[in-house]
Amino acid sequence: MIKKQPDIDWVYKFSPILMQNIPKQTVDLWIELGRKPDPKKLIPALVQYDPFKFNNKTQGNEAARYLEFAIKTLENRDQAIHNYLLLVYTKLYPNKLMNYLEQQGQDAEHVCYDVKYALRLCLEHDLKEACVHIYTTMALYEEAVELALQVDVELAKKNADMPQDDEELKKKLWLRIARHVVEKQRDIKRAMEFLQESDLLKIEDILPFFPDFVTIDHFKDAICTSLQEYNKHIESLQEDMNEATESAKSIRTEIHNFRNKFAFIQSQDKCCVCHFALLTRSFYVFPCMHKFHTDCLINELLPHLSISKRNQVEDLQRTLTNEATSGRINQATKIELEDMVASECVYCGEMMIRSIDQPFVDVSDYQTEMNGWL
Repeated sequence: MIKKQPDIDWVYKFSPILMQNIPKQTVDLWIELGRKPDPKKLIPALVQYDPFKFNNKTQGNEAARYLEFAIKTLENRDQAIHNYLLLVYTKLYPNKLMNYLEQQGQDAEHVCYDVKYALRLCLEHDLKEACVHIYTTMALYEEAVELALQVDVELAKKNADMPQDDEELKKKLWLRIARHVVEKQRDIKRAMEFLQESDLLKIEDILPFFPDFVTIDHFKDAICTSLQEYNKHIESLQEDMNEATESAKSIRTEIHNFRNKFAFIQSQDKCCVCHFALLTRSFYVFPCMHKFHTDCLINELLPHLSISKRNQVEDLQRTLTNEATSGRINQATKIELEDMVASECVYCGEMMIRSIDQPFVDVSDYQTEMNGWL
């Protein structure tokens, strides 16, 4: 009757009873109705199944069949639906569990099931491989490797490479695997093979795991390879040291030449800021041949300084003015001011590069400047 006049409310109402008695026909009806019934509202009917009531777990299979239909065909992403399918898989069809987990991926933010609930189910049913997968999904790599070693060393090695941006953790995981192989499996040859499989391990990392009675023949090749790598590293460091020495020598030569550098000032030379004769008052000349009066340079520089440095420059100016009035100029004060204002050319130095994104006209002066062009 429900099939002839499929009222959705009737489906929700009678499905629990139907699922207990005719599960296959009930699930066929749900699948035939497609997207009309809400799979989440059918969960009360699904939980009514008794997996031992029918031969070959038929009713359980029918529950799993509809859940698989909802997930694969209807692309349902409700967590309740996925969690219930996990429950069915762990209890009745553990062989299907890993395929489902792998299809979901290992991004905890995008899987449709509750990872903590799934982990609890798998631990209760001793499904170690599934637990390893879920631990990795939760980024619990140490727990994943520790449990994987109870299943298969290859599975542990696969999970040891999972951390992407943590070389220290990855090395720690590989060392745990190597220790397991040496101490538990007594397989020294296999442990030595790890040196080729992971670039993070060196012979000296795994030597402490070997028993005292092991002879050097077991890892003679690995020691030779390690010594060759160290020799190459030493040669590379030596080359870097030679380059650094040459660079230092070149810098010392440049500093020496710079101390002896001079420039000719002509009587007609002008300040780059005010364009008045340069020789009328104290000035600075930079290697780029930009020339500034001292006060013009400071005025040009101040807008680019932080408030604290600006105040410091102004304090030094006042101190020098007072010292000049008294006739006793402190050279230390003068040198400190020069270090702040004349360390580089204001037009060619780093300060000009940092100001490249600043407008030519200040925002507060923009309207005034525009009116001047009208």
